[in-house]
Parts: sequence; C-alpha cells; structure tokens
Amino acid sequence: MSEPISQTSGTHWMRLRNARLTTVMATCALALMACQPAAPAAPTTAPAKPTEATKPAASPAVPAASPVIAVPSPAASPVASPAASPTGGMPTITIGAADYSFTAPDQIAGGLVTVRINNVGQEPHHAQFLRLNEGVTLEQLGAAFQQGPGPGAALRLVSLEGGPAVVGANGSTEVVLNLRPGTYMLACFVEGADNIPHLAKGMLKPMVITAAPATAAAPPQTAGTITMKDFTYDLPAAMAPGRQVYRVVNEGPAQLHETNILKLDAGKTSADVTAFFSNPSPAGPPPFSPAGGMQGLSLNGAGWAVTDLQAGNYAAICYIPDPASGKPHFELGMIKDFTVR
Repeated sequence: MSEPISQTSGTHWMRLRNARLTTVMATCALALMACQPAAPAAPTTAPAKPTEATKPAASPAVPAASPVIAVPSPAASPVASPAASPTGGMPTITIGAADYSFTAPDQIAGGLVTVRINNVGQEPHHAQFLRLNEGVTLEQLGAAFQQGPGPGAALRLVSLEGGPAVVGANGSTEVVLNLRPGTYMLACFVEGADNIPHLAKGMLKPMVITAAPATAAAPPQTAGTITMKDFTYDLPAAMAPGRQVYRVVNEGPAQLHETNILKLDAGKTSADVTAFFSNPSPAGPPPFSPAGGMQGLSLNGAGWAVTDLQAGNYAAICYIPDPASGKPHFELGMIKDFTVR
C-alpha cells in the first residue's frame, strides 16, 4: 500500500522509531501552548471517510532546534463530504499528509469511521489520533507536558485512539476507528534528518468529534484479530494477500502499543530489521518498506487495520519505548515475522 522508501527517508523513519516520547511530547507541548481549541461548529455535512506514534523514555529535554508552532486554523481546512466506504458503507475521511501539514476536516460525527491517509509529501508520514480526556483543554495539556521529568502527567490527560500507520511518499493506507465525541489532535511524530519531529513543523491538526449518528454503521467483517500484549503479538494463523481487514486490540496489561507492518526485502527477516534500527549509522537502505498498520492504542483500545498486502514476508513491530528501561518494545520481543500467502 506504499511505495518503497529511499535510504534517506528510511533514515528519517528510523529516527522516528528511536525518538523518545518525552522529547517528542515536550515538543508537542510547546505547539499545544500556541493552539486554541477547535470550537464545534454547526454540522454542515455528513461524516466522511475516516504509523510514531508514541515514544515513552527517560529524558524530557526539548530539542533546542525545535520551533514553537501553531496548529493551522480550522477555518483553513476543508469540510468533510460524504463518501462511500469499502469497509461496509460507513462514513470516510481522507487525510492528506504533506511536508509538513495535514489536510483534514475540522469536525466529523463520531462512531465507526474509516480513516485514509494519502502521503503527498516526500517524507514518511502517519496520523496519530490523540483524544483529550473530558474537561481537559489544550492549554492544560500543554502545561502538563512541562511538569516532567516524564510524560506521565500529560499522558493522564489523553488517550491514544489509533490512526493510519507510517507510509512512504505516494503511499496510502486505511484504518477503521470507533471515535468517541471529544476534542482530538492529529499528530505526525516522524522525525526528519534534522531530528525535529514533523509535528513541530506544523503537522498538528485539531479535530472535533461530535455525537455518532442515530443509525450506526456496522463493524467491518474481519479476516482475523491482531492482539498486542506486553511484549508480543498474537497474529492470525493465516494472512491472505489482497484487501483484508484485521481487528487490532491492545490487551496490555500495562502499556501502549502499535502495530506497524513492514514488507521485508527478499531474504530478510525481523532480525535484519532489529539490526538496522540498532545501528545509528546504517550503511545501506532499510531492509523493508512500510505497509501500513495501526498507530498507538491505549490499554484496552481497539480498531481495525485495513491492509492490501502482496504475497511475501512481513514483520509486525512496535517501536513504542518501555517507560522503565527506555528500550523500544521490539527490543523486548515485540516484533514478529509472518508470511502472506
């Protein structure tokens, strides 16, 4: 579902996965402090078609080069229009991901929504949905990020609601989310070669989710379930090529998780992926290309990843670091080979 990434963009993507959540979240805090909450507007349309994620770690320092940026004004974004969804007729939104901005509706109705990301930029991008807890404002969230030494205070104010995972330039992927009403923020945590997260360059977008319509869409039919645990995956016994829908569930019991799907190059395995990320200066291009998946989900969170995989070898991987050790989850065992046939 995405074009192979170049050596350069692969380095960007690797830096995303090695980024620490406290650093990235603190940068996000500066941006949030410059934001105003998106005010709900009178509904003008029906809802339209709805991987990093998070990086817990040891140091709360903000990169010195990270600018303070403001979220684009909701008035500058297009209004969603109804669209038929191939995942059962539910409403759909399409998110345009450029270098470095999102194009997305300001407000949509909640419930089951298909979210599609189209990467029209030159760097890898994703769209993480962050939902502010009830009664929390963007100003309060920004202040919580300043408390340190870790992101615990801020993370208590939000939940991770998933989103379409990383795709390379010209790539696209979809997920289905069951969105609760509230104030959300779309964020791209990918870092560029300058080590600055994309969100600090403008890839933050507020979104208001209103009540679900009276007639709810039915959940999509699935080909199986991907269960995320501390620190492993339970994958379906068989995964077929072509368009498939998999339910993704975070059973914890304690940590945030994500499912990024990597298409492995011929002859490569998850061990090669681990070796690539473990090398701070890899000599060649990454031994994989991103193939979608599900962005970070809080404990007991769930959603559906819509895949369109060719036959071949793949790996599921979680890059979110463990708060205690700072190690990314894949170093703790949360990477798994699988074959599509």
